[in-house]
Amino acid sequence: MRKYLFIILAFAFLLRFVSLDSYPSGFSADEANQGYSAYSILRTGRDEWGELLPITPRSYGDYRAPLYTYLTIPSIAIFGLNEFAVRLPNAVVGTAAVATIFFLVKELFKNSKLALLSAILLAVSPWHIMLSRGAFETNLPTFLYPAGVLFFLMGLTKRNYMFISAMFFSLSLFAYYSSRMLFPLLAIIIYFCFVFGRRKLFDFVKRQSVAFTIVLFFSLVALYTMFAGSATRMTDVSILNANTWRSVSESRYDAVILGLNDNISRLFDNKINKVSELFVKNYLSYFSTTFLFIEGAGESAYGLVPGIGLQYLFDVVFLIFAFFFIVRQKLYKDKALLFVLLMILIAPIPAALSTGIGRAANRASLMMPWIQILIGFGLFNLLKTIKERYFYFAIAGYYILALAFFLNRYFYHNPIENSRSMSYGWKEASRYLELVEPTFDQIIVSNEFSEPQMFVAFYRAMNPTIVQAASVNWLAYEQEGLKFVDQLGTYGLGKYLFTGINYKANSKRPNTLLVGRPVDFPKTAVPMYVVNYPDGEPSMYFVASEEAYANIQ
Repeated sequence: MRKYLFIILAFAFLLRFVSLDSYPSGFSADEANQGYSAYSILRTGRDEWGELLPITPRSYGDYRAPLYTYLTIPSIAIFGLNEFAVRLPNAVVGTAAVATIFFLVKELFKNSKLALLSAILLAVSPWHIMLSRGAFETNLPTFLYPAGVLFFLMGLTKRNYMFISAMFFSLSLFAYYSSRMLFPLLAIIIYFCFVFGRRKLFDFVKRQSVAFTIVLFFSLVALYTMFAGSATRMTDVSILNANTWRSVSESRYDAVILGLNDNISRLFDNKINKVSELFVKNYLSYFSTTFLFIEGAGESAYGLVPGIGLQYLFDVVFLIFAFFFIVRQKLYKDKALLFVLLMILIAPIPAALSTGIGRAANRASLMMPWIQILIGFGLFNLLKTIKERYFYFAIAGYYILALAFFLNRYFYHNPIENSRSMSYGWKEASRYLELVEPTFDQIIVSNEFSEPQMFVAFYRAMNPTIVQAASVNWLAYEQEGLKFVDQLGTYGLGKYLFTGINYKANSKRPNTLLVGRPVDFPKTAVPMYVVNYPDGEPSMYFVASEEAYANIQ
């Protein structure tokens, strides 16, 4: 069994490691921010904003969970400031999640074969592979939660393991903000599935007092950070934001001007009804076959592949069989199965409470690995029912073929779409800037780019003290009531100036290089250098001012 597990883990790591620096195509602003913050802390002990060892790192206007940033520090110390170093921690965590699922399922169901099958399904899951290949903090709970549950179950018989469980659960509070929201529900589910009826709550807490103290301490720290910045992020993306309330007011106004009494209108158009409607609609969408097995994610900004299922198409068949076997054998009374089902049910809650275009596979990532375990349960029981060797080979052949089609789409088709969603071109641009930067007195970068200052800082590996000095002025975005730094009209970093490009005026500047999108320049402009998307369409233009161009010639 160990030999098979080793093979699965090696294969899982290869799926997450090969060409990690190049796929997903491009490098998002969030990834650049994770990397440069880690680099700045490594070099100075402070992030790019000058905050000493921040527990709520400021991003571009909101705040993020800190764990991934700190996990990236050793990687950058070893491999340098580059895409590979920033993404590597997630590839390792994704592989560790596969191993953890094997041991967790074995502990839950006391069945090594089911554990091995569940590990395989997570290893080859398109959803998990995609989120394990970028510097996306959404993937961390797919390892931390199962690890916490595993050591909790082991700690029920060997108390020392409960300390390890407490550490994993505590880390999850600082891995991804959605996991904070789910943690109280997770704690309740664990208690009622594995402790209730066996031990009294008071006696259990007393026996595990050290573990409970650790979790309580980190929970209080996490709660404190809600008042130190992290609440900003949750408020911005929540369906409880101002846009929802504005929608309620507009609906009520429309009804009143068409003759409905205002008091009656309030019965239909009010905050409770609106939020409930949005939540239920969002929540159910994450259980749809369209989301899970057919169309998948609604956007490619997190290295995801819209247009294909997050799970393989036949997984829906095995999921149906899972429920069939649960009902037929009355396995719903099984605490292990009940736990897995409840985890799947609560997982989309944070995503359902969020705004956006829908089908946010990154926010619903907490459904992993529980859904793979349930699919594995259905497939395992089906294989036990149909004891024919040809059927085993057919299933294996299907997954090999399905994985091959997914990898073909991921590596040879999706980069065209991913590149446009993930700020493709800055790596190539940095190579050119490294050559010409000393030639120019000023480099103007278009604000058509998303948070260009961080890409410049990241790819030019700027001294953190320079960035920290400049970021003091970037805080003007708060004073102006803006949400993000790149919404400032003009701001700078060294010889770089980030602003809108007025070609007629900017081209008259002495010894200046203009960096922008093709739309920033008239057709008559002659670029010195062009960065193209993978399909050959221009992504970035580098145009010298008239004086600089004349000097170069």
